[in-house]
Amino acid sequence: MQTLSQLSEIIESDNRINRRNFLKSLVLAGGLALVPSLEARAGETLEEQSRSSTDSALEARINSYIKSKRSSGYLGATDETSITVYDIENSRKIVSINEDARRMAASTIKNFVMLAIFDQITSGRINYNRRVKNLLEAMIRHSNNSATNSLINILGGPTNANNIIKSKYSVFNETRIVEYIPRGGRTYKNTTSSHDLNIFYNQLWRNNLPYSSEMKRILSLPKTDRLFDRTCIPRGVSQYTKSGTVYGLVADSGILVTRDVQGRQHPYAITVIIEDKTKSYSKNRSRAGTWTRRRAELIRDISEGVYDFLYRSHIGKPYMCRQHNGRHLGGSQ
Repeated sequence: MQTLSQLSEIIESDNRINRRNFLKSLVLAGGLALVPSLEARAGETLEEQSRSSTDSALEARINSYIKSKRSSGYLGATDETSITVYDIENSRKIVSINEDARRMAASTIKNFVMLAIFDQITSGRINYNRRVKNLLEAMIRHSNNSATNSLINILGGPTNANNIIKSKYSVFNETRIVEYIPRGGRTYKNTTSSHDLNIFYNQLWRNNLPYSSEMKRILSLPKTDRLFDRTCIPRGVSQYTKSGTVYGLVADSGILVTRDVQGRQHPYAITVIIEDKTKSYSKNRSRAGTWTRRRAELIRDISEGVYDFLYRSHIGKPYMCRQHNGRHLGGSQ
C-alpha cells in the first residue's frame, strides 16, 4: 500500500490527476489525512463533490439561456462561462458547466486569503485581534484591496499564503495566490475555478473549515453582490457571498439559504464566472462599464433561475415573482 508521502509525490509529479482519483487514493492510504479539516461528514463526501458531471433540467436550461445570449450578441464569442450549483441539503450537484476551468479569480481569491488567515489563527501563528478582524471585514464586505494586501503580508506574502492552501487544502486544484492586488485592482494572476469555490462554500456551511462560524458571519455582512442584490429573490433569503470583478472577468459565488413554509432551511451553493481574457489587454479596455454591467445582469438572471428551480423542488410550485411572473431564464422552467 502506498504511503501518504508517496501519494503526495505522485500528485505533485502528475498534475493530470483528478480530484476523484486523488480522494480515492487518500482513502486507500488510510484516510483523508492531507485534508483533515475537509473530512467527509454524514450523507456527503468530498468524492461526491468532486464529480464534474450532472444531468439536470436546470443545467440544460442554463446552457440554452447562455446559447441564446451568444446568438443575440449579448455575450461575445470570446466570453467563457463556468457555473456550479450544489444542493447542499441533498448533497447533489445540479449544475456543472466548465467548472474545472482555471479562471482569473479577481476578488473571489479573498475567500482563500480569509481561509489561510483562519488556518494560521487555528495553528496559533496569528492572533485574532481587533486589527485582523477589521481587515477581514473590510476585505470581504467592502472588497478593500489594501486590507487584502495587509492580510497577505501577515501571512508572509503571496507564496506563503499559496503554500498554506496547497499543503492543507489540496482539493482546491485551480486556486493560486501568486500576487498582491495591484494598484488600481487589475489583478489577473491569481486564479480559481467555480469547482474550487463550490467546495469552499459547501465545506464552510458544514463547518468543516477553521472558524467556519466566523467566516460565515463575515460573508453575511451587508454588501453588494450579483446573486441576490437587484434580483427578484425575496428579502428573507440569507446570503453568504463574495463577488469578483476585473475588466475581463465578472464573478459571484456563495451560499443562499431558502426557507419553506415550516421554516426549514434549504441551503445551496452557487458560483457563476464569466471571463474574457482578451479584455485583460490594455488595448481592449474600452467600454469597460458596459461590458461589466451586462455580465453582472446575466449572473443575476442565472441566480434567479436557480432560485426558482430549487424553490419548485422544495415548495412544489413555481416562484411567482412580480417581475417575471414565474418565468425565469427566458421562459418557464
